[in-house]
Amino acid sequence: MSVFPFIDSTSTNIETSGELPMLKEYAYDFEKNELLLDADGCTYLVEGNEALRIWIFKALSTERCHYTAYSFAFGAEFQDQVVGNSANVDIVKLEVERFITEALMVNPYIKRLDNFVFENTSTDMTVSFDCTSIYGPDTILVPIKGVRV
Repeated sequence: MSVFPFIDSTSTNIETSGELPMLKEYAYDFEKNELLLDADGCTYLVEGNEALRIWIFKALSTERCHYTAYSFAFGAEFQDQVVGNSANVDIVKLEVERFITEALMVNPYIKRLDNFVFENTSTDMTVSFDCTSIYGPDTILVPIKGVRV
C-alpha cells in the first residue's frame, strides 16, 4: 500500500496468518516535499509508524479522484469541499475531521483516529490528532491550506 503507484508492497511478505506485512515507504522530507537521500545519494525505505506518517501526509496532500495513478479510495477532498467555505466554525471543524477520517481509515494499518485539535495560523488551519495504528499511537500534525476558522 505504498503512496507510489509503481510499488506493490502489499504483494510481498504477506503471511498466511492474515497479519499485515510491515508497512514500508520511501523516506520523505515533509518541509522540502521531496524524497530523502542517504549518504550515497540513494533513496531508502522506512518502516512502521514512520512509514505510516508518510502515507498519511501523501493521502491528505493528494486530492481524491484527480489523479489516474491512484484509486478513487486514495486522497482527501479538502479542495473541493472546505477550502474557502468557512461560514460556520463548528461546521468547518466537523467537515475537516470527517474528510481526514474518510481519507485515512481506508488504510488497514490505522485502527483509530481521535482527539482532533484545530489551530489557526496566520493564513491557514493546522489540525493535530492521535492516530492509533497496528504499530502503536502517534500524534499527527496536518497543515490545511486555504481554510481558516
